[in-house]
Amino acid sequence: MNPKMLPTKRVLTLECAREIAEAALAAALGKGLDTLSIAVSDDGGRLMFFLRQDGAEAATVDIATAKAHTAAIFKKPGKHFKEMLLEGKYWVLGMPNLTPVEGGQPIVGDGKTIGGIGIAGATGALDTEIGSAGLAVLS
Repeated sequence: MNPKMLPTKRVLTLECAREIAEAALAAALGKGLDTLSIAVSDDGGRLMFFLRQDGAEAATVDIATAKAHTAAIFKKPGKHFKEMLLEGKYWVLGMPNLTPVEGGQPIVGDGKTIGGIGIAGATGALDTEIGSAGLAVLS
């Protein structure tokens, strides 16, 4: 096989995952929040980097990780699936590995999903806002 036939794939590095998470943490601290968990996953939804604030409930660990996983493998924010449920499209609940709540967003590089970020511990809208602050480091 000719190696030139193989595509080049952009991947999320540990350094980049850490920068995204730390930027999200800084945004949370700027808003006076101390109850969040922040998960960053690769494009397969597998955890790469994680931060948990001292005041975060134990449940936020799994929720943030599930939000990042959903965003990465479905290449859409969790809010998209939440809105589908609100429209009465309940088939969403049958999708494996899907967490249809707000606060998870895909991480995109060169137009391709290379990972996901999930924030848990505040409201869905605030989780999304904090995640967006983390993603801003890619701009």
